[in-house]
Amino acid sequence: MLGDEVISPNTKNLFSPPPILKGYMYGAEEAYGARDSNRLLAIRLETNTSCNLRCRYCYAQSGGDSIKVADFDVLKRVISEAKELGIKSVVVIGGGEPTLYPKFRELIAYIDSLGIIPMLFSNTILMTKELADFLYKHNASVMGKLDSLRPEVQDYLAGREGVSREIRTGLENLMKAGFARPDSPGEVRLGVSFVSNKMNLGEIEEIWHFCRQNNIFPNMEILTPTGRANDELADQMLNAEEIRKYKLKLLEIDREHYGLDWLPYTPITASGCLQHLYSLYINIDGNIRPCAPTKLDEHPALKVEGEYPCNVNKMSLKEIYDSELFTYVRNIDKVLEGRCGNCEHLDECIGCRGYAYSVGINEGMEPLEALRMECQQCFKQDCLENEMP
Repeated sequence: MLGDEVISPNTKNLFSPPPILKGYMYGAEEAYGARDSNRLLAIRLETNTSCNLRCRYCYAQSGGDSIKVADFDVLKRVISEAKELGIKSVVVIGGGEPTLYPKFRELIAYIDSLGIIPMLFSNTILMTKELADFLYKHNASVMGKLDSLRPEVQDYLAGREGVSREIRTGLENLMKAGFARPDSPGEVRLGVSFVSNKMNLGEIEEIWHFCRQNNIFPNMEILTPTGRANDELADQMLNAEEIRKYKLKLLEIDREHYGLDWLPYTPITASGCLQHLYSLYINIDGNIRPCAPTKLDEHPALKVEGEYPCNVNKMSLKEIYDSELFTYVRNIDKVLEGRCGNCEHLDECIGCRGYAYSVGINEGMEPLEALRMECQQCFKQDCLENEMP
C-alpha cells in the first residue's frame, strides 16, 4: 500500500508530471500568478440547455423540456471582456450539448480568431469526421465522454439506450483527425470525462490505460451530490475509502507503466483543480459562478431584491471580477477550514470547492460557509494514519 512515500520529494524526482489538456486546467504557479496579478486565465460558458442525452449525473439537469439558447452577441461581448482581463482559453461547457448550439461553429471560429484556445466539452454523439477536422483546424481542445466501456453501463448513465456506440464513434473521429497526436510532450488536445461511481468502479484501471496509451487526458471526476445525481444516483456515490483505493492504484499504474507522478489528494485524479483562483463560470442565464456545481446564483442569501446581482447582463465582467463576492472566491485558499486550511499541499490543491459547496448547502450551511469547508473527498489524513506503525 502506498502511504507517505506517495508524496516523497525524492520519489517525485524520478518521474515526470502528467500531460495537461490544453486550455482546460492551469497549474499552480500559473493559477496563483494570475490571481495575484488580477487576471483571468479562462472562462467557462454555457451555450444551450438542449441535449441529446439525459445523463443521470448532470449538474445542470439538461435535456429537459425547458430549452434555453444563449444570445450569440452576448457571448461575443463576454469573451471580448474576458480577453481584456487576460484569458488564454474559453471552455465551452454547454450546460447541454454545445454542438447543438445554433451558432456553434461561429463561436469556435470567433474564439480562435482572438488568439484564444477554444476548449470544448462534448458527448461526441454529433462528432462527424468533418466536424472533428473543423475543430482541429481551429486550435480547439476537446473533452469527450467515456463513463464506461460496457455499453449497458454507459447507456444507463447517459440516460439513453444504444448511445455507447455513438459516443465511441465520435471519439474515434477525433482521434483520426489528429487530436490524439500531442502538440508537445506535456500537453494534449483530447480528453475524456469519466464520472466515477459504484457502477463503473471496476473499470477505472482499464479506462486509465486506454487514455495513457492514446495520449488522452483522463478527466476522472467523482460523482457530486448536485443536480440530477441527487435523485437518480444517490446510492452510487463512492465513499472515502473507495476513492482512496482507486486513486492510489492509478498513481501506482502511472509510476510503473508511464513514468508519471502526481499528488493523489487533488479533486480531479492526477490534476489539481484551482479554477476558483483564475476562472469564472457563466451559466445560460448570464449568472456568474466560481464553477459549475458552485451554484451561488441559486441561493436566496446572495440575492438582492430577489435577483442575483453578478450577471453579465447587469454588470461588466470586470465589475463582477472585482466584486466583494468574487474577490472572496479568488482568495478562498486564505480562509479554508479544517484539514484544507492547514494542509502543506495548499499551493497545489484547495480541495474540490464545488463538492464542498454542494455538501454544505445540502446540510443547511450558508453559501460562503459551505464554500470554505474542508474537502469531503480528501483522504490524506486517513492515508497517513493507515501507514502508521
